[in-house]
Amino acid sequence: MPDSAMVFWAAVVGVLVVLLVVGWSMDRAVRKRGSTVTHSGDISYQAREGRRDAEVLGNAHNHDVSWSSWSRRNGRR
Repeated sequence: MPDSAMVFWAAVVGVLVVLLVVGWSMDRAVRKRGSTVTHSGDISYQAREGRRDAEVLGNAHNHDVSWSSWSRRNGRR
């Protein structure tokens, strides 16, 4: 009969292998659709810009024509 510690570690390794295979298959499916991974810096940038745009749009008397406003309206790059 196998040692209980050996069975435990075999189960842990098995779970990790299953998780890695599932993650790999999900990544492959996403790449097949042509999607790309959004980095955390891009997510925080979009959140800041979205909040700033919401503040500008919320005020009817605010006409933001600065360069940074043009940049926000026309994309990051």
